[in-house]
Amino acid sequence: MMKKKKSFTPVADAKGCTIYQHNKGVIQDNAIQALLSDKLFRQRIEKKRKGKGSYQRNEKHRGKIFEKPDYKIFDNKGFIIGFFLTKVVTRGYYDVNKNRAFI
Repeated sequence: MMKKKKSFTPVADAKGCTIYQHNKGVIQDNAIQALLSDKLFRQRIEKKRKGKGSYQRNEKHRGKIFEKPDYKIFDNKGFIIGFFLTKVVTRGYYDVNKNRAFI
């Protein structure tokens, strides 16, 4: 299972400006140090989109395009098999009469 990522929740003040709500709890001594050690200012590694090192082994749209197997798409398999069995009169395994019933 993948770990859920916390999203940053902006909070609007009385003037309508958005203010960042930090995750450090109550700030006591140094407000700048508390904000700089918050998750907002942590280093992030960005994946390259172009150029050297941008090749991705995983497919870009993995799992979105999926072809269903035949037994899930086609429900009338028994009908078609029965239709072809009526054409076979005697071929060793099955004997079928004109009323489409097995003998």
